[in-house]
Amino acid sequence: MLTIRRRLGVVSASAAIALLAVGCGESNVSPRNRLAESVNKAQGLMPAFESNIQEFSANAAQVQSLDDIKAAAEQYVEAVDGVISDLDALSVELNDTQLEDEQLISYRDRYIQMVEGFSEALTQASSAMGIVQDVATEADLPAKIEESQQQTVQAVQQIQELSVEESTIINEVNTYCGAEGTEPAPAAPDEEAAPEGEG
Repeated sequence: MLTIRRRLGVVSASAAIALLAVGCGESNVSPRNRLAESVNKAQGLMPAFESNIQEFSANAAQVQSLDDIKAAAEQYVEAVDGVISDLDALSVELNDTQLEDEQLISYRDRYIQMVEGFSEALTQASSAMGIVQDVATEADLPAKIEESQQQTVQAVQQIQELSVEESTIINEVNTYCGAEGTEPAPAAPDEEAAPEGEG
């Protein structure tokens, strides 16, 4: 199971983007406000996803049959796919936000790439759980769970790398805007964020 320790910059990104609305040399407040509003939509994405994943975890702990396992996997896939859809919409919205300041445009574009990277990683996680969702027999289950876990580990590593990139972008925006108290980058990938074993 995929456990995400980072929350897509829920607090830090909104704080950094809020700076876009108050400074950094941009002459038109409206585009900055639209950019800030778009990025702040990320605040609700990961908490809702994490809630769904917690529900999945609780259900997965109670599985007693192959059908139960497949139903739990389907719930996971639906939760992840919902976040992917929201991230993709956010990426389009950010891309449509017009800015005049070249440096802010650069930060926005890098943030879009990061959001798209999160979407790709979650697509890989969804695909990995789809392997379990589509398992044909209980005899096939152990091999399919192992295959799923290998793909999920790759997705988790990508998410951790993107979290570091996110912190870098936020620190650069804060520096550019003259903000104090920039956020430290997250630690290198660790074992805690790796998928939990299936039982």
